[in-house]
Amino acid sequence: MFRRLLSAVAAGQVGSTTELAEAMDASPELVQAVVVELEQRGLLQRVGDCGEVCSGCPAEVSCGPAVKRSAWMLTTQGRRYLAG
Repeated sequence: MFRRLLSAVAAGQVGSTTELAEAMDASPELVQAVVVELEQRGLLQRVGDCGEVCSGCPAEVSCGPAVKRSAWMLTTQGRRYLAG
């Protein structure tokens, strides 16, 4: 499940827990629990609350204009975990 969620984020499927759950065919509650665990392990980092201004956001390239909620990005450690 960790790799699936990290892969979804790496592929640009960032956004709400509901969007990630749909992309992964899992419940939002399960995805939320996995996100919390990945954040605690240092593999995933919350970008913040997305708004109308994307300029300068580290996830600007991965996101799309439809993402107007909290988003996540892989940390360096998360990218290594996914690659290994």
